[in-house]
Amino acid sequence: MLGLLLLIPLWFLAYQNATFIESPVVVIRELPRFLSDPETWTNIGITLGRVVAGLLLGVVAGFIAAFVMVRSKFLGNVLSYYVFAALRTPSAIAAILAVAFFKGAEAGYVLVVAFITFPYMAMGLRDGLSSADQDLDEMSQVYHLGLIARIRHIWAPFIAPFIFAALRNAHALAWKVIVVAEIFGTARAGFGPKFKHGVDYMIMIDVHLWLLVFMAIVLFAEYGLIRTAEKYVFRWR
Repeated sequence: MLGLLLLIPLWFLAYQNATFIESPVVVIRELPRFLSDPETWTNIGITLGRVVAGLLLGVVAGFIAAFVMVRSKFLGNVLSYYVFAALRTPSAIAAILAVAFFKGAEAGYVLVVAFITFPYMAMGLRDGLSSADQDLDEMSQVYHLGLIARIRHIWAPFIAPFIFAALRNAHALAWKVIVVAEIFGTARAGFGPKFKHGVDYMIMIDVHLWLLVFMAIVLFAEYGLIRTAEKYVFRWR
């Protein structure tokens, strides 16, 4: 919270010394009008839907890849090449390739988010599964513990910290890449087109308003959802 409050004097300082920075007072005054516009929430919902769908796909792909890499040495070696390649691919390059392959189709925005986020989930979950207590796993098999019980009592306590660490990284990257993909893909709706429209026509108030909403959503997802869920999961500690 203190860090956010420090942005206000920095914003005033930037406004007084830069050409294309709007006054915080003017921007805050326009915020109620901006938030009351139905078109604002439509564009937010479109980008949010792309992020959630891509993130879910990336998480599922990461789970599968991590499980395969841990359980099969041969397939793990094969998969690791693709995971490392995806891990080292810049988000801007991935966005451009997705636009080129899918010609601006909705699937391209979802898949580029999944492509960027899945290697972080795969690596994090692989480390978590590798650190699990093998003796406990073997004992659960001896006592014929069911799959659900094994996941809940044996694997989950080990991989949960890795899941949340990977999810935080994947979530942050998802928001970065979706805006880049929307801009390069000349999307008609979403955060990216609104940023681009404001910059192209020098409507700096709109640029600032969209940036504020973007920051608010990302921070709420991080601290309001992910961190809250993390505290709930680890309440036993």
